[in-house]
Amino acid sequence: MIEFRANKPTIQEYRNLYESTGWVSVKSISDVMLQKAIENSWFCVSVYDDETIIGIGRLISDGALYAFVCDMIVLPLYQRKGIGSTILRMLKEKCNETGFQRVWLFSAPERIEFYVKNGFEKRPENAPGMQMIRIGQ
Repeated sequence: MIEFRANKPTIQEYRNLYESTGWVSVKSISDVMLQKAIENSWFCVSVYDDETIIGIGRLISDGALYAFVCDMIVLPLYQRKGIGSTILRMLKEKCNETGFQRVWLFSAPERIEFYVKNGFEKRPENAPGMQMIRIGQ
């Protein structure tokens, strides 16, 4: 049975999900770093099939004006079943309850339509975001 919980995953649950993404070598991310990321999350939605974690979405925020959606992950076997949309709806509801002015996220190009379908707008080409990958280099 699929269950959505407003809770933070364990380090091992988070690692298992993160490994399923192929984003970066998870071996380069220590348990200490993963734990800090989980602890510093403002709000998390974890999804379980029985007691096995199958998805997560988390928010980082200042708690007043802005939030950033991070780590929207659903295991490949469970994708395209509405789980990601439900996670995102729960995150948006939390943001709405708080009265945030703006919610941001980054998306892989092949996932843009998912976020548009779920109420986000693609930033115009003349208003791109910025990033710094490695601080101090």
